Amino acid sequence: MLINTVLMFLRELLPLCILLATLLVWHRVLWRQFALYFALPSLLLLSVVSLKMVWISEQLDGLGLELLYSLFYLSCFILLCVSALKAQYALWTSALAAACLFSISGSNLLLYIWLPTQTENTPADLLLGAALGVGIGASIAVLWYYLLTELKQWRSSSFALLLSLSGARQVMMASALLIQSDWLVAGPQLWQTEQWLSEQSELGFFLQALMGYEATPSLSQVLSYLLCFVVLFWCCSLMERKR
Repeated sequence: MLINTVLMFLRELLPLCILLATLLVWHRVLWRQFALYFALPSLLLLSVVSLKMVWISEQLDGLGLELLYSLFYLSCFILLCVSALKAQYALWTSALAAACLFSISGSNLLLYIWLPTQTENTPADLLLGAALGVGIGASIAVLWYYLLTELKQWRSSSFALLLSLSGARQVMMASALLIQSDWLVAGPQLWQTEQWLSEQSELGFFLQALMGYEATPSLSQVLSYLLCFVVLFWCCSLMERKR
């Protein structure tokens, strides 16, 4: 059960850690203000969602929580686009984008901790598993921060590329939830790569956190991903030209 806790925390926190590390490279000069703008809405959103979680989950024929998560994912992508287009708002809009992702991760982790099956775990096991998951995620985020810093100095377009991948990942996650909720038509499955690169493997796990890797994507997922990647990359390219 300890391993399950570590994997759960890592699965939920790694996408957030990667996005935060990417945004800190962008706003490293004003990182204190960015941290403040991220922390306040994150705590507010998580508090509201956690207090109303039962009520939210009962709405829209029991799909309220999934649709709210989809809204948060889409909001994260839209706010990243706004950040790239409007430099004067970039600091707080990008922080709010990360806060949207934090509210999803935090809510899922609270649900995991509150599950009845967690009575089999001692508080020490949950605490140790959470510490290990957070520690691994933070270590990867630090490595990602320094790697992206070096890449940005070598070629500025690399930052735009990786930020666009991370932003389009949020749309991929939203589309998966909307398909599960029957709010989006999936279309035919385009390919199957589970035998070559499993989502449960280390590389597949990381690619899922970075860019929303899916071993069996549907047509609507791929189209929405490509469209949103191009849009965000175009916004980031405009930002670089203005600079």
